Amino acid sequence: MRRILILVFLVLTFPAIAQVYPIYVSPKGNDENAGTLSKPVKTLEKALAVMDQYSGKKVSIQLLAGTYYLTETVKIKPSLKSPSQLEIKAYENQKAVISAGRVLKPDWHHFHSGIYRARIPTDISFERLFVNGTLQTMARYPNSDSTAKIFNGTAADATFYVRVLTWGNPSGGYVHGLDEAQNGSLHYRITGVDDTDNVELDGGWQYKYPSHMDEKYRFVENVLGELDTPGEWYLDKSINMLYYHPKAGLDLSKAVVEVSNLKNSIELTGTATAPVQNVTLKDLWFCHNERTFMDSRDILPGTDRAVYRGGAVVLEGTENCKIEECTFSDLGGNAVVFNKYNRNDSVTGCLVSHVGANAVSFFGNATGLAENGKSLNCLVENNLFQYVGVIEKQGAGIHLNGAAGIEIRQNTIYHAPGPGIKVENTDVETLKFSLNEIVDEYREILFGAGKKDDYYVKPGSNAGVQKQSLKRLLPSVK
Repeated sequence: MRRILILVFLVLTFPAIAQVYPIYVSPKGNDENAGTLSKPVKTLEKALAVMDQYSGKKVSIQLLAGTYYLTETVKIKPSLKSPSQLEIKAYENQKAVISAGRVLKPDWHHFHSGIYRARIPTDISFERLFVNGTLQTMARYPNSDSTAKIFNGTAADATFYVRVLTWGNPSGGYVHGLDEAQNGSLHYRITGVDDTDNVELDGGWQYKYPSHMDEKYRFVENVLGELDTPGEWYLDKSINMLYYHPKAGLDLSKAVVEVSNLKNSIELTGTATAPVQNVTLKDLWFCHNERTFMDSRDILPGTDRAVYRGGAVVLEGTENCKIEECTFSDLGGNAVVFNKYNRNDSVTGCLVSHVGANAVSFFGNATGLAENGKSLNCLVENNLFQYVGVIEKQGAGIHLNGAAGIEIRQNTIYHAPGPGIKVENTDVETLKFSLNEIVDEYREILFGAGKKDDYYVKPGSNAGVQKQSLKRLLPSVK
């Protein structure tokens, strides 16, 4: 009799235990709606607010196909109303894009020599421009050359005074270069021109010690005087004027123009004592994040290079959180950052392609290696990371500093400026590497760049990744 009663109890209670409460979101929805499939809400922020009514239950926020332009970073924090489990995913494998950018509708007017210009809103400033989904090139010297090994082209005369004389006022431009030891990159903002026609620069803090740029490997960008090639653009932030040299055949009146806006898209933020728990991001597409090289100021223990602790997805103070089968493409900085305390999290089955800095980062507390200040027992498995460090040459496929017990398994890392996997300030005996393949690394900086006690996973040392597991990702590769 007792067994029968237990069985009846389980049958009656199991549906309640297993019940998942869906909330539907659509770019065509309305935030006044209830969040049903027939009446979805419009924004992810509203879906998270609706979620509060399901405290302690399992919730699945499902995004219908389309692009979701974030007006501000989505922040998920622990609260008394948090669900027991939260999933944010694409609805039925539809393409749900999380954009950190904005859509512009410029009123173009011909300027001269095939260059058009348009006034932009005063409340926006950006450094990445996309036309019909393709990233355009900020006006630069030398012109972009996809066959060039470093920075898509460099020139020793990039900042010579004879060039500066042709620029007019270059304030707001940038100078990028490898450092003189070719161990990483330095970045500067042009603030003016001095009496000797040399550019005045602010920056260089990406390296701990005073250093000069390499005399050869440098280039300048966002200078109107260098807007001379179809596909290039320039933004004069002082007067909110956008200049663009379209390629032949492009109908500007019909072109979709998108620009970067936010640096971080989604942040999961808790603490060691009150962590964000059991959150899964699945099958989402992240894009249009702003560049962050001038924000890389945090010098971590055991390294001389600065990092930015932000990215498209940032996790700090989390437990049992997952990023599954997501795509990160055309980002200005990092893709995924685990900052300080995190436990038993994972990144699996993801594609990260063409990002400004790191694909996946684990950054410990800057003050040391206390247990509540580092990531522990996390997994990075079955991912494809390619074309990382596009602008920040310290960028790697996986960067660990002050983490422990991290398992890195069955990943392919392709085309990195330096090491595919970089480990600093960490007891490597706690790390687990298996079946990874690192191809085409150290393309732009010297082998073994960094401090002598840094640990680098050597090419081929973990060869044998199961490529059939990456078939889902390969069609998405640009």
